[in-house]
Amino acid sequence: MKRRIKIGLLIDDIDSSFTQQTCRGAELGAINIDANLYIFPMKYLDSRDFLDDHSRFEYQYNMICRFITEKNIDILYVLMGNIGCRTEYEKQIEFLNNLPDIPIVTLYTSFDGYPSVTFNNKTGLEGLLDHLFDKHDVKKIGYVSGPLTNGDAVERLQVFKETIENKGITYDENKVVYGNFEAACEDVVEDLLDRNPDLEAVVFANDLMALGGYNVFKRRGMIIGKDILVTGFDNAPFSSSIIPSLTTIDANPANLAFRAVTQTYKFLKDPEFKFEIETFFINRESCGCEYSEITTYELEMDLRSVFDKKDLPYAGIFEYLFGEYSLGKATTVIEDHLKDFLGSLFDVVKNKDFKKRRKHIKELFSIVIQDPILSYTTTEKIFNMLMVTQRQTSRFLDSDKDMMDLSELFSMIYRTFTMYNSQMLEKKQEHIMNISEMVNRMTSEIFVYDGNTEEAYQSMFTQFGKIGIASAYMLSFKDIIKHYRCDEWIQPQSLNLKAYEVEGVVGVLSMEDAEVSINDIFENQFLPEHRVTMVLTPLYSFEEVYGVLLCEVNYSNLDCITPISIQLSSALKSLILIEKQRMVQRELENNLKRIEESNNALDELSKSDELTGIYNRRGFIENAEKAIKDKKNHGKTALVFYSDMDNLKKINDVYGHDDGDFALKEIANILLDTFRSSDIVSRFGGDEFVCFALVKIEGKGPEIKQRMEIITENHNALARKPYTVDMSTGYCEFECRDDVDIYKILDMADQMLYEEKKKKKIIEE
Repeated sequence: MKRRIKIGLLIDDIDSSFTQQTCRGAELGAINIDANLYIFPMKYLDSRDFLDDHSRFEYQYNMICRFITEKNIDILYVLMGNIGCRTEYEKQIEFLNNLPDIPIVTLYTSFDGYPSVTFNNKTGLEGLLDHLFDKHDVKKIGYVSGPLTNGDAVERLQVFKETIENKGITYDENKVVYGNFEAACEDVVEDLLDRNPDLEAVVFANDLMALGGYNVFKRRGMIIGKDILVTGFDNAPFSSSIIPSLTTIDANPANLAFRAVTQTYKFLKDPEFKFEIETFFINRESCGCEYSEITTYELEMDLRSVFDKKDLPYAGIFEYLFGEYSLGKATTVIEDHLKDFLGSLFDVVKNKDFKKRRKHIKELFSIVIQDPILSYTTTEKIFNMLMVTQRQTSRFLDSDKDMMDLSELFSMIYRTFTMYNSQMLEKKQEHIMNISEMVNRMTSEIFVYDGNTEEAYQSMFTQFGKIGIASAYMLSFKDIIKHYRCDEWIQPQSLNLKAYEVEGVVGVLSMEDAEVSINDIFENQFLPEHRVTMVLTPLYSFEEVYGVLLCEVNYSNLDCITPISIQLSSALKSLILIEKQRMVQRELENNLKRIEESNNALDELSKSDELTGIYNRRGFIENAEKAIKDKKNHGKTALVFYSDMDNLKKINDVYGHDDGDFALKEIANILLDTFRSSDIVSRFGGDEFVCFALVKIEGKGPEIKQRMEIITENHNALARKPYTVDMSTGYCEFECRDDVDIYKILDMADQMLYEEKKKKKIIEE
């Protein structure tokens, strides 16, 4: 199978309307040439002038560009003017020069030494300004520029300056303010109006800033299109639907990105290849005009005098609707369906066959709007096309009844399209709610699974498919990286693929199976074989960077990337904290266990005789009392034996203390052999030994004493010492009860021992 080319798109903020349109066009272009598209949102090159609580850690996004290498991307398209709009031109050039050694193309802004695709800002802006001067006789005009660190902003400001001077109006720096290409520019618009309360018109360098300006004008009670004329630039998706609709310049970023990506192979062959996209003035209501004349659209679509033509001018209609998107095979299927609809519609009208074919027309139109047609055009253009078609087809009719039938037919078509758009909005809202529900669930489920990492990942990644993420891959650094704003980012050369979701199948990998090289980040074994659009975003919390999330999405689901990555980062932080807590808890438990074991060992040592290893006095008393007072032993017969070694002093004096120690250990061994392992054997002190035994029947004392004597003889025979190891023994039999005094029992056993000692002494004399 032929290897797909890998196209990188390095962007600023993936949630920006302008940038999302760029991603849409790039994706459509990648589909057109069957290439994989990898989107790298890196926000903005760091500038402290723009810091606030919301964005002060967004510098972590900057490291995303470090995942681009010569081995994983074939060509890189860069929105350098957007990414670098908060820093000076020299740093933007330095950044470009430090990117990997692969073909690099800049979009929207040109840089020396790099191929580019840019807008011809001049033609559209000149047309807009000519309209304001010639149609509305504007003399006092303000301008809201983008930041002068952005090439487009500089060029548009220069065109504005040259055009008004050509009209004989002196350029006045006091009538110019500088925004940031975002809707949050209301403060600079307020400043502009405060300094120039008599302005007749304000030209904004993009539509987003115009949207912010609308808020200012409305707060001041100014009627847009009457008290103040307003224009924008870009023709953003919202520009036709805000009230009043925004007069602007069609500089479609999706169209530019589409053209750029479809020319990928030319850029690969020719490192100096570059071209411009024309811009066009779009006349709407915010400049003080009524909505654009229908004849304007008829001219654009070549639909005037259709009555006199043999065939419908499909080429003009397609050019108006799709523009550059009709290159290659991008809109072939949609165009075929549109031909079927328009051709049948004209036949119905010419033949006045409204009733029989009304349902058929609706079905054909439903097929058209269920195509991904709005990816390539706008709702406004479709309505304009229908409006022009209705006007042209009406020329075939000459009776009021036929005109009424035509109106009803188009009412049905408009209603069908309106209902479709309403359903799309409902689906979009549902999609947003699903994202919100999912991100709220992600962190909570970590605690549901009580910190079980594998089950937590399984649950979280299972949700991804429900919000339009076709596949997802979480890659973590081997260790958490602490990255502070002023630190240089040191790029790890590999990560661990921790978890993935592909077509509903979720996997969680062990550390041994998970390592992925940076060069192979788009080549792991779990990635799909079909063409993909993927977004790579960082996973971080404050200064801690955990890794990256790689998601397969299409343009319509780009809005889920940021909330998912933020929430997954939060979930990761929680998992890490839980795991750390568990590690500390496990370590504490292990330490407590070791301490307990050490204490038990020390306790046993404190109860043991160092020489013989059997219990000492303390060990005997503690264990004997415990056995006597144990409720399960109450009523049972017990024996305490009190033994005293004979002749220990003589052995020490004649044979030495080593033999004395040997003799004591032999006594201990004789007692251990005499009694059971469940009995208590102890060296009470010096040459005295005490034993405790539970017996089933009374009167077992003599039997045990006799066994002791036999075992003593055997030990002496085996020892072959020049002396005899022997002992005198007394015992006391009693019944186990709570009130038994062990010391009294010992005294009674000792008394019997004393009697035996006396007898032995008499015999010896």
